[in-house]
Amino acid sequence: MTAPTTSASPSGPRSVTRPAGPPSAATTVATVAGRSGFKLLRTPQVAGIAVVQSLVFLFMFRYVIGGAIGVPGVAYVDFLVPGFVVAGLLFTAGSGAVGTAEDAESGLFDRLRSLPIHDTAALTGRVIAEALLLSVVAVITLAAGFVVGFRLSGPWWGLPAALLLLVVYSLTVAAVFMILGLVAGSGQAAQGLSILGVPFSFISSAFVPVATMPAVLKFIAEWQPLTFFVNSWRGLLLGDKALATFEHGRSFYIVGSLVWCAVIGLVGMVVSLRAYRKE
Repeated sequence: MTAPTTSASPSGPRSVTRPAGPPSAATTVATVAGRSGFKLLRTPQVAGIAVVQSLVFLFMFRYVIGGAIGVPGVAYVDFLVPGFVVAGLLFTAGSGAVGTAEDAESGLFDRLRSLPIHDTAALTGRVIAEALLLSVVAVITLAAGFVVGFRLSGPWWGLPAALLLLVVYSLTVAAVFMILGLVAGSGQAAQGLSILGVPFSFISSAFVPVATMPAVLKFIAEWQPLTFFVNSWRGLLLGDKALATFEHGRSFYIVGSLVWCAVIGLVGMVVSLRAYRKE
């Protein structure tokens, strides 16, 4: 039997430092998020297509459809841009569902599950990377909104508060679409499931006041999470002008949106963990 050898250096024997245990949850989150982020950097066409798609639809709603829609007390461009930016998260997030499904097909998740790391941390890292993409596209779209005529009229702290909420909304939407990618089974199926975001965006206050909808749709639109997200953004960016179009006050929608995010995040983590472990 061969005795173990010890590597030596000119200054004498050198000990080998071994890891004390599995990586921490924070390390796992950072590693997975970095891996997903670098993947996006290596495929810039994903972010490019998301930006171009968002800008094209913004211009269409502003200049083609906007002339036929009136909102009492608010210029339609001011009504449109906050709603479009927030609703646009659902359109951009489709690439996250596809990317998650492709990672599952490639065996990445099998390798991650074989490692002594936290499953929750691995999923959280992916959500953070996708939320970063959503936030960047949303900010670019908001900047384009100023170009087409959008103007702030809310309190001075409204914009920074809205951007902070945007990050929370991006994390929530990214988590939902990650679940779609986990259960889809393939990139093509994930792309098809992503279409589910379209009815949520239109049956909301994103593009038209909910008061103009039939009774059943109005009830759904008033209480679904996207309406809370959109109205909280409008209330922060437009101030009193937006409040005239609300059924409730600004604080109601801000708090309600955070409650929706907490509920969706909690349920989403449970569902995504089950799908991730069964995948």
